[in-house]
Amino acid sequence: MIFVFDTYERGGIYLPNLITDTSIKPQSPEWWDLCIKPPYSYEFRFLRYLWFDKVKFRIENIRDVDEPCVYPINLNFFDPGIDQFEYMSDLAKQKARDRMLTIWFYYCEGDDVKWDIDRRLHQLAEQHQIPTKQIKFTMGNRSVTENELYSYFPDHEFLYRYLNTGSNYIKQVNFKPRSKKFTCLNRMDKPFRRIFAATLVSKGFDVDAYFSYTDQKYAVEKTVSESDVSQWDSWDHAVLDRFDPPYRCDELQDHEHNLHKLIDERFFQDAYWNVVVETDIATLFLTEKTFKPILNLQPFVIVGAPGSIQLLHELGYKTFSKWIDESYDSIEDSEQRLKKCLELVKQISSMTHAEHVKMQQDMAEILLYNQRHFLSDKSAKLLNLLDKISQ
Repeated sequence: MIFVFDTYERGGIYLPNLITDTSIKPQSPEWWDLCIKPPYSYEFRFLRYLWFDKVKFRIENIRDVDEPCVYPINLNFFDPGIDQFEYMSDLAKQKARDRMLTIWFYYCEGDDVKWDIDRRLHQLAEQHQIPTKQIKFTMGNRSVTENELYSYFPDHEFLYRYLNTGSNYIKQVNFKPRSKKFTCLNRMDKPFRRIFAATLVSKGFDVDAYFSYTDQKYAVEKTVSESDVSQWDSWDHAVLDRFDPPYRCDELQDHEHNLHKLIDERFFQDAYWNVVVETDIATLFLTEKTFKPILNLQPFVIVGAPGSIQLLHELGYKTFSKWIDESYDSIEDSEQRLKKCLELVKQISSMTHAEHVKMQQDMAEILLYNQRHFLSDKSAKLLNLLDKISQ
């Protein structure tokens, strides 16, 4: 496949498409800040995955290509108020009209396309007279209906693997007693996370856990379709008044919590389980939060959208229904699903250390299998996605 950029120099130096400031240097602070500034287009990291798994591709300046090619746009945030097509070069738009170029939006987030994306894409395509067949949109929301426009790709699985294959991840299951029953780390503040974490603390489950709630706020607010937590009548909302974040279990600064190459072995080796509080509870979107315990040999419960466990099975992983009740994954009602997850936290907290050690011994084969599968060659998945984009 040929990927084209408006600004590209021989030797591999390119600027992300849509970027107008050609003075930005790769890997500079300004380069990394592209993802938090309009139009939120930044480094096309999918190329790193292709390179890592030895999948062949070409990069060219758009001016030098007279054959079918792909114009990638790696978005960190889809802002429906932005005309992304306006930022494209005239040459890119003309080649798309001539059906020689495919505009590929690569979006690692899990937004629901029905909210803003689908309507806006079709509006912009019509406005700029670009055939919708020349537009592809790949995203991290597994619930998206795949068709000639949309496709799903688990970018966070690939990114966390790319960043940590050579790192000091956990390589042996710890069969000794551990000081904590589970790890539960929360960075960004969200209503469903807050009431779940506040309830967990109110019941004292955090005492035997590596627990954090740093209470950070999002710099860019996103429209999400999560349940209205304020209407959950089976939860004690008074616990929110007593919840007093931040809670911390390490010495990291707030900005360091998103450095995915940092692995604190205590959270995996010294705690039996990981209670993964995912990014969303309405759209099916797995992030590095789920893949951290997978890489580091730790069983987990996913406090997230329904179908999260099923999606892991689809991706080739095994889970822990032999030891815990994973029926929570099929509960559609978010309030009831999170209550079931809280019951599992209670179960994990009430088990003795001897019971936990025995469980770790019993599930060691699955833990090691998951780690091997996570680290395995993924060129087939990459090629499958490229095939969808080229259709």
